[in-house]
Amino acid sequence: MAVEFHMPHDVVYYEADVTGKLSLPMIYNLAILSSTQQAIDLNIGPEYTHAKGLGWVVLQQLVTINRRPKDGETITLSTKAKQFNPFFAKREYRLIDAAGNDLVVMDGLFSMIDMNKRKLARIPKDMAEAYQPEHVRKIPRAPEVTPFDETREADFAQDYFVRYLDIDSNHHVNNSKYAEWMSDVLPIEFLTSHEPTAMNIKYEHEVLYGNKIKSEVQLVDNVTKHRIWFGDVLSAEATIEWTIASN
Repeated sequence: MAVEFHMPHDVVYYEADVTGKLSLPMIYNLAILSSTQQAIDLNIGPEYTHAKGLGWVVLQQLVTINRRPKDGETITLSTKAKQFNPFFAKREYRLIDAAGNDLVVMDGLFSMIDMNKRKLARIPKDMAEAYQPEHVRKIPRAPEVTPFDETREADFAQDYFVRYLDIDSNHHVNNSKYAEWMSDVLPIEFLTSHEPTAMNIKYEHEVLYGNKIKSEVQLVDNVTKHRIWFGDVLSAEATIEWTIASN
């Protein structure tokens, strides 16, 4: 059975947005924080992985948000690596409140890359075994992201440059930055009057330091469809579901 990891965390002001709740990008950061700490505790953390010339990359993440925790709230970060095959891994993350309720649940699909060749690499057996996951021949595909309506233009678009501080120790753009670019392109009036309830984000091609990217969005009722472009190459796409904020 997969080893489940837990760690307490106090939500602090710089992790929250203007509403005083944990921001969408920070949900991704805290999830990765928990899996990184689990790997360190199992002696297969970033230092071990990078010494092998390897790094983890996220391919797709499915997120359900029941409630975003507030600034000052103590929560528990929980994660487990559920399934592995030689080239892919599926991991579950949960953000849990003091009463034991799931605030956020995320499923992530990962692969491992050779950090020098930037190509897919086989997951070392000792790393997979450390998590005691279910070993499977094939990991089930996640639902596809709802595509853009190609018959009309984006409702909002914005250009961004990939900065030095957007790059993490795997030498690629930190995944939370995609959620940042996708939410930032939306008007503040929408962001302060709506709550995200679900997100399906798929990463297609990495972008590098200095690249100019375009974030564009189509808004249909309470669903936003997002794309991140580097030139004419699709870097990431996502669908976010929203509800009207209660306060």
